[in-house]
Amino acid sequence: MRKYALVKKPSEIKMVILYDSGEGTYLFPCHSAEDIGAVGDEWYESFQVAEEVCQEKYGSISSDWIQIGDPLEHCQHDFIRPVRIRGRDKGTPQWGQLEELIDGSWIPLKVRQSS
Repeated sequence: MRKYALVKKPSEIKMVILYDSGEGTYLFPCHSAEDIGAVGDEWYESFQVAEEVCQEKYGSISSDWIQIGDPLEHCQHDFIRPVRIRGRDKGTPQWGQLEELIDGSWIPLKVRQSS
């Protein structure tokens, strides 16, 4: 399961994404409210603990969360839309080269910088 929320407190972090891996929960802080990926990740033992950290650090509350589907196979967990590292599906990842799924085709992603 994944979900995201916009940050309520004034902060360089504008959005957070939570992903339950089944072995813990990842928190992805994002510098933008746009879907441009995270600036890092944090791991917590449970969804509940990760939500509490978000509440404390960013002012996100459970009623603000928007549930999203898990990413497609080989796709990034810190993007809402389908984005993957080029070649990851073939076992030859080209780190730093992202592509996104648009109309059934994988297109190189032009990385947008947060403002």
